[in-house]
Amino acid sequence: MNTLNVQLGDRSYDILVGANCLGAVKERMQASTKFLLYDQNVQAFAESMNTGEYSYGETCAAFEATEQAKVLPSIDLICQSMLDAGINRSSVLIAMGGGITGDVGGYAAASYMRGIRYVQVPTTLLAMVDASVGGKTGVNIQGDDGVLLKNMIGAFWQPSLVVADVATLQTLDDRHMRCGIAECIKHALLGNSELLTMLEQKRETIMSRDESTLVDLVTLSASIKASIVEEDEKETGVRALLNLGHTFAHAIEPIPELGLYHGEAVAIGLCAAAALSEAMELIDASQVHFVRSLVKEYQLPTVLPKSQSSTMLMKRMQSDKKHSGAKNRFVVMTENGAQIAEDVSEQLVALAWASVGGQLV
Repeated sequence: MNTLNVQLGDRSYDILVGANCLGAVKERMQASTKFLLYDQNVQAFAESMNTGEYSYGETCAAFEATEQAKVLPSIDLICQSMLDAGINRSSVLIAMGGGITGDVGGYAAASYMRGIRYVQVPTTLLAMVDASVGGKTGVNIQGDDGVLLKNMIGAFWQPSLVVADVATLQTLDDRHMRCGIAECIKHALLGNSELLTMLEQKRETIMSRDESTLVDLVTLSASIKASIVEEDEKETGVRALLNLGHTFAHAIEPIPELGLYHGEAVAIGLCAAAALSEAMELIDASQVHFVRSLVKEYQLPTVLPKSQSSTMLMKRMQSDKKHSGAKNRFVVMTENGAQIAEDVSEQLVALAWASVGGQLV
């Protein structure tokens, strides 16, 4: 089992990456009471944590992990359940599931009694390499057009422990597996050649769920995010680089007719960000082609499933948290990594949207 330490002073914590290591939660976290919030899709794993040698005999609550359920009323229900179970400030909440469960569980932990400890037990590749690391928690709210605005309410609340057991990925369907790869590609494009090489050369062993390869993939990808979080915990500077592709992705992910999962929206967002970067003369056409080819290698989308108005998409981008006042803000690619750009020409942004299927109207 590999151990990464996220060094944040008195908020430091370990990320444990291994196979069949769920028992580490009980071994590492001592508390009078524990509350297990789990994605109903991983009930078997949740039950395994609460039986036999892993048993801690505490309250479990299933959660319907959808973006529509990732809203404030769900936080209210979870907090009420914790209150009914006698959870107090010395207790620990365990969030087991994908990124949605981690975000909701983390925000519930940050809010309940002004903050209790919590553990992330990610069971999707996306959550292991991205969502479970860094302490971002939150829920969605509904925009004026009726479409959800992602993570508009939330808090920075670091977990006390992250346990990434790659054995849980054996039951993950291929579509969700590829969504996690999209975040790995993002991390690699920030300038990590080792991860980029792994993604290029080990596609078959990654997608066949070879556990040794997955441990290496999760460890390397999570370490990239952890090192950036250590430098900028609350996204006042360099941590914004982790949003590569996400300003585009957050505009399209909540649109019901597109039917996109988060990782699929990120994949399209990375292609749009590459096109924008080329238009800004930061990279050349061959690098744009490389990004699209790598995304396509993992059978992730490179264009919108259905064409959308670029004007509408640009308006939605203005509601994104990364939009600062009257300025737009993008993470763009360079020859050796990425950088933050502000006040990017709307014409160039529209062209970037057009490159992934946006309509110039």
